[in-house]
Order: sequence, then C-alpha cells, then structure tokens
Amino acid sequence: MLKIKKILFLIFIVSVVFTQGTMNSFGLGHFYDNQGIASAGNGLSVLSPSFQMDVSLTNPSTWENLDYTFLSLSYGGNENSYSGNSLKNGYSGLSNASWIVPVKSKGAFGLTLAPYLDQRVSMVSKDTSNFYAFDDTLNLVKSIDRSGGVMVFKMGSSYLLNEMFSLGISIDLLFGSSRQNESIFFDGSSIIRSSRARYSGILGNLYLATSFKNNIKLFTRLQHSLKPMSGIYLKKHLFDDANGNGYHDQGSPDDFPVPDSISTLNEFQINEIHNPYRFGVGLQKGFNKLNTISIEYSSFEEKANLNNKLIIPANDWIKKSQDFTFSVARNPNNLSSDWKDKFSVKTGLVYKSHKLSHSNIKITEIGGALGLGFKFKAVGNQFDVNYYLGKRDYSEKYSTEYVQQLQFGVSLADQWFVKRRQK
Repeated sequence: MLKIKKILFLIFIVSVVFTQGTMNSFGLGHFYDNQGIASAGNGLSVLSPSFQMDVSLTNPSTWENLDYTFLSLSYGGNENSYSGNSLKNGYSGLSNASWIVPVKSKGAFGLTLAPYLDQRVSMVSKDTSNFYAFDDTLNLVKSIDRSGGVMVFKMGSSYLLNEMFSLGISIDLLFGSSRQNESIFFDGSSIIRSSRARYSGILGNLYLATSFKNNIKLFTRLQHSLKPMSGIYLKKHLFDDANGNGYHDQGSPDDFPVPDSISTLNEFQINEIHNPYRFGVGLQKGFNKLNTISIEYSSFEEKANLNNKLIIPANDWIKKSQDFTFSVARNPNNLSSDWKDKFSVKTGLVYKSHKLSHSNIKITEIGGALGLGFKFKAVGNQFDVNYYLGKRDYSEKYSTEYVQQLQFGVSLADQWFVKRRQK
C-alpha cells in the first residue's frame, strides 16, 4: 500500500501545463471524450474489452471478469500543432485513476477519478481597433484568458444476470471551477474584468454486455443527465492592471482602483449549461482466447443551449458528435511461463466528426493508436504505454490541427484483499 500511495502522490503533483488547442475555445472547453485515448490500458476502445481479456476499465458491465482487485493509474501528455504554423501547444497530467473490486465473479464495484473537460485557453483578437482621443491615436486589442476545468468522480457497479447478460451502472459526479479574464489593451495599459465559476452536475450511465455464440459479444451504453451541470458565477469590477500581472492586486505600481476599496459583485447561478445525451454500441469477436477484433460507434448531443448564458471565447460550441472506432488486440497468455507471452498489443483507427452549433462548422478527425502492455507477477500487474496520432480538419475558418498523445499506465492487483474476501 505504501508503494501505491507514493505513486498516487507523484501522479497528482506532477503536471506540466501550456496553452491548449482550438477545441478548448468552444463552449465550456475541450471534453476529454473527444481526444484519442482515454487511458493507457484501454487504448482507443471505450466499451469493448481491451485492458484484459473480457475487461474494459471504462465499461462497468465487464468488471466482474477481473480475477483480482485492481488499482489502475494512467498519466498522459498531449501536443497540438498546426498546419503552416510552428506554434505547438502541449500539456500533461492525470488521465485516469480507477479502483475496481470484483466480488466472486458475480459482480463488482469501482471508483474512478478522471478529467472531464479542460478550459485552459488564451485568445487575442486579430482585429485591432484604432480611435482618436486627446490629440493621440490609440490602438485597442481585445483578449480573453480562461483557466480551470471540470473533473468527474464515477461510482460504478456491475452484476452478472446470467451467462448471457451482464448489467453495469455508473453515477458520474461533475465538479470543478474556472477563472476568466476579459482584457482590453491600449496605450500600454490593460483594463480587465475577472470572473470566477464553480460547476456541479450529475450524469447517469447504463451499460449492458451480451454474450453470443462463437465468441461474439455486444456492448451498449446509454448516458443521460440526472442533474444537468450548472455554474455559480462571480463577476468582479473592472480594474486597470497597472502592474501587468493579470490579477487585481497591490504591487508596484498598485492596480486601480485598489482592491480593498471596492466590494465584489453578488454571485448568481446559471442552470443547465451542460446537458449531454450519449449512446454507444460495440461489437467484439474473439479468436483463440487471445486475439480480438472490435468495432464501436458512439453519438453525443448537447441538449443545453449556451446562448446568452456564458461568455465563450470562440462564441460557439459543439452541438453533435459521432465516433467510429476499429481496433485489434492481442492479449497476454496467462498459461505460458515464457516472458515473451506476457506482452499485449493494441492498435486501431478512429474517425470522429463534430458539428458546431452557431456556425455549423464541421470538424473531422482521423487518427490511429498503437499500444504495448506487459503483465508481471502472478496476480497480473500490468504496465501499458499507448501512442496516438490524429489529424483534425475544420470545414472553414480554423487551421488543420495535428494531435499527438502519449499515455503511460500502471495497474496493480491486490492479492491480499482477494484472499481475505475468500475466507
């Protein structure tokens, strides 16, 4: 347990952050469901088992197939680059932390903590306004900076109904906060208005795994908002950022007005800023108890209307999305003592399409992933590494974007807990 605590500590404190890609400027920010790899152990698959034979970390209806309790941690780095531009944006951080406990091969329960959406973005208007005042011509530049995001804490369980059906459920608690600055720069000075927000919401998920003859399995998922995400906002007064650090504070020189001389505005709540509906289906065919081929389809619709509710950097948001995934996996041979048979391989292709609400701009992404895993020790501890490369095209206005991801994961089995449970 000491080793696990050390790993958790390192995962949470080590995070390198830079400005992000174009998707961060749409709506509430960049949803992690719209990136290539959710966790190193799963690869591109979401519903179809790829972590282990018959097990997916992100599909509770498969958890009862685990032989031991697992703590799985995944850490990833992302980089976005643009066609015809040397600019590169990147960030890294925790991508998934799951603790799953199987119960006598009849059911399981688990907890997961993962990022849900990322709001980090910095935008500067390309249009510079000029106006004449006090016998001088002043240039005016607008900018917006936003930071923060939303995390999701998932509580899931599964139950084996019979040899053919397994049911899974998950309750997702959304929580997070953000900070936003709207700035007007002119004559060497910035006038800034700051705002803060706190987010909360609850999502419900229903999963079903169906087994057919000839090692064919069907997986389905339905997600609906139990409590659409809302935000509590606090807007602050305008101030002249005299010391140029982006914060309303006292320095050298002091900002105007001095922070202590004014009071903050009242908080107000905005309801239903995120109300997703998701449906997913996956089909998997197994070969020789080691190899699998999977295809998946998922759809997303944003039922919330953000018009006049929020100040959005790009003044648009993703209304609908569709994903198609094809993946192939080779699982380790648990009966072999040869170390070469302890390796696993995951690879696949994905096609994603999104449609923006206001502009009707279409976004398409084609990508591929390759992952390697290695199982060690009798309980099946596992190390995974996964690489994703994708090309994201916009039907108009925005430049072609290239996306790279590198994920590292470690999964530790708890043999002591299993022995205790079997007494």
